Amino acid sequence: MSFAAEIRDKAITLWHIQRVKGLVRDHTQIGPHAFVTVTEFHCTHPACPGLATRITIFGIDLMRREVILHRPVADITAHDLRNVSAPRARR
Repeated sequence: MSFAAEIRDKAITLWHIQRVKGLVRDHTQIGPHAFVTVTEFHCTHPACPGLATRITIFGIDLMRREVILHRPVADITAHDLRNVSAPRARR
């Protein structure tokens, strides 16, 4: 793969990461002060060959919620986020 193709692929992945972050913020309505990370990684579990996406939400109350979707970040839609919720404070 050429250097230009690698840069293009990384740029496309970064665009999808930002798109998914926006979808997470819209879906969970967490506000601007929560920290959202989206990471694409190679899943090593036998039931999940290939790429997967980890979404982590750190709330302003320092609670953390993490979800792994067994799909590449480019394939994630708003429908895939139906089980993602904002962290809730413990009482």
